[in-house]
Amino acid sequence: MIFSLRRMRAVARKEFRHLFRDPRMRPVIFVAPVIQLVVLGIAANMDVLGVDVVVVDRDQSAVSREIVQRIDANTAFEVWGVTTDEAVAERALDRGQAELVVVLPEGTARGLARNEPVDLPVWVDGTDTNRGMLAQGYLQNVLDAVSSERLDLGGQAMSALVGGRPEPRVRVLYNPALQSRWFMVPGILVLVLAVITMLLSALAVVKEKEQGTIEQLSVTPIRPAELLLGKLAPFLIVGVIVAVLVTVAAVLAFGVPLLGNPLELLGMILLFILSTMGLGLLASTVSQTQQQALLSAVLILLPSMLLGGVFYPISNMPMWAQRLADLTPIRWFIAMVRAVFLKGVGFETLWREALILGAIGVLVLAFAIFRFRKRSA
Repeated sequence: MIFSLRRMRAVARKEFRHLFRDPRMRPVIFVAPVIQLVVLGIAANMDVLGVDVVVVDRDQSAVSREIVQRIDANTAFEVWGVTTDEAVAERALDRGQAELVVVLPEGTARGLARNEPVDLPVWVDGTDTNRGMLAQGYLQNVLDAVSSERLDLGGQAMSALVGGRPEPRVRVLYNPALQSRWFMVPGILVLVLAVITMLLSALAVVKEKEQGTIEQLSVTPIRPAELLLGKLAPFLIVGVIVAVLVTVAAVLAFGVPLLGNPLELLGMILLFILSTMGLGLLASTVSQTQQQALLSAVLILLPSMLLGGVFYPISNMPMWAQRLADLTPIRWFIAMVRAVFLKGVGFETLWREALILGAIGVLVLAFAIFRFRKRSA
């Protein structure tokens, strides 16, 4: 018996009717992903704003007062208090009233005027490592500006504070303002798309098992490949629609630039959906109930999210974890999405990632169909 597109289309029409028979499912499928992207995009803001600072001003000079004003004028900081007692600043750190303490020792203004190194102790609350490190970097920029202007040294910033040294001229590409949302939102887009397509496909076959209709379908002339591809076809269309909606939301709601070709991005999305549907289908072949299928899909999703480079750089992981990450479709797709959004590149640059992602999708889908046929035999 040869493969029949007519039988596959019949299964697809049936699945479409079941999918949209309940009007409550439409907002769950199409509206919920957009809401998730907006909420997670707002929450996933790693930019540092409003760091509470206590300044211990023991110099009591015009220069020290200027440093305090510069710190307070920066949107990253909010000067909570100025004191001459280090014990007061230490208690503010202990109580969580301050996240950063800057000590301006006696002789700060005199050292700057003489072009001498001046040691400025800075205490950082390290309970939030990322926030503390970024705040320290922002403070460095403020002190650089004060030092440069006071000494009229042009680009030789901070030479008076830490000793003379050449300063590199840094040019940030692709994300000039270093906005964390430009990095995080494309990753959230990938996660939302992965969750909706994998969960829908994971429930596709198990629902038939619970309702007892899988046996009726198995005695029809429909072949297993036709049945599975027919059931997955509606989810492919749903996935594309969801991807378009969340992409529009990412651009309009968060201002993430889409510099690449949208049609090429759509092609990459199709490759990714192929792999996620294959993983969802694989989860359904090892499950007997919808609860088991959902749990199996989550067990596949969580390691993929953690290893895929959504939140943490893959290069920081141990080598064995990097090799595991290479097996996850999220790892390749998220690199492609960020490159298309922020760099404006396409398949001419991302062909290797596209080939690997397509190979993962074909292999996973073929293995899931094989397992289904074996279990149905």
